[in-house]
Amino acid sequence: DLRLLPGGVAQTTHGEGVRRGVGYGVGIKNICFSEGFDDYSTARVRVELAGAEPHVLVHTAAAEVGQGLVTVQAQIARTELGIARVTVAPADTAVGSAGSSSASRQSYVTGGAVKTACEAVRARMDALRAAHPKLSLEEVLERFGPVEETREYRHRPTFPMDPVTGQGDSHTQLALCVHRAVVDVDVELGLVKVVELAAVQDVGRILNPLALEGQIHGGTAQGLGLALMEEIQVRDGRVLNPSFTDYLIPTILDMPPMRVSVLENPDPHAPYGLRGAGEPPTLSSTPAVAAAVRAATGLDLSRVPIRPEDVALSPVAR
Repeated sequence: DLRLLPGGVAQTTHGEGVRRGVGYGVGIKNICFSEGFDDYSTARVRVELAGAEPHVLVHTAAAEVGQGLVTVQAQIARTELGIARVTVAPADTAVGSAGSSSASRQSYVTGGAVKTACEAVRARMDALRAAHPKLSLEEVLERFGPVEETREYRHRPTFPMDPVTGQGDSHTQLALCVHRAVVDVDVELGLVKVVELAAVQDVGRILNPLALEGQIHGGTAQGLGLALMEEIQVRDGRVLNPSFTDYLIPTILDMPPMRVSVLENPDPHAPYGLRGAGEPPTLSSTPAVAAAVRAATGLDLSRVPIRPEDVALSPVAR
C-alpha cells in the first residue's frame, strides 16, 4: 500500500531505498510552578436550589484551553457533593487567581481548590442537616439559603536550587512518559514515514480516561510535528512561511497507529493522587522519532525538524 510508504499518497517511492528504524525517548517534566514560587489557585463553590433541585455552581479563574478542565471541575464537584446538577461558571479573576494554564498544573491546583471548597461546603451542609435531621437537603437549602465557600489551594512547598550544586527540592512533582517510534526512511529521497508510535505514561491517577487519552495522543502528534515537519523559517527578520501551506503540521495521514499504556502510581501529596499529564508526551515523542530516524540511516542527526536534505544519503554512503 503506497499510502504506508514514505511520501504517502504522493507516490514518490515504491519502496526502493526504504529502511526501517526503531527509537526510544524518555521525557521527565516538572509539574506546577517550582523553586519556591507561591503557586496556588482559588475556587468558589455554591450550592443552592434551582427549580426545586440542588444545584452546584463552581467558579474559578482557570483558563480552559482544550485540556478538559471544565469537565474535571464538574466531575470533582459531583464526586465531593453527590449532586448531579453542576454548572462551571465562565472563568474570570473576580473570584481570585488561578495562575496560568501551563506547567500541566490546572488539574492539580485548580482541581485541588475545587475539591477543598467542596469539602468546606459539604461540612457546612452536614452540620445543618445534623442540627435538623428531619430535613432533607432540599428543605435545608430552602430554609437556610445557599451554602457557599471560597478556598485557596497550594501544593507542598518547593525551594530554589542550590546555586553551586544545582540540587534541591525544587519541584512539587515530576511526570514521566516514554515513547517508542518505528519509522520507514527513504534514504534516497530523504522522506520519513512514522509507522507506529507507542507511549507509556504515569499519570498518578486517571480522572477522565477519554480526556487523558486525548492529551497523550495530542502531545504525541505535537512531538511528531516538531521531529519531522514544523519549522518557522526566518531570513533577515522576515518569516518566510507565514501560512499552513508552508508551515507544515501533522494531519491524520501523518499520525500512525498508536498504542497507549497508562500507569497509575498515585502521588500522596496531590489531589486524588493525580499527576499532571498534558506536556510530558511532547517531550518524549520528538526524541523517539529522531532516534528512530538515526537508527534507520546511521546518521548522527542533531537537530529537529529532520529535513529531507538531512536524511538523503550520498551514493557513497548508500
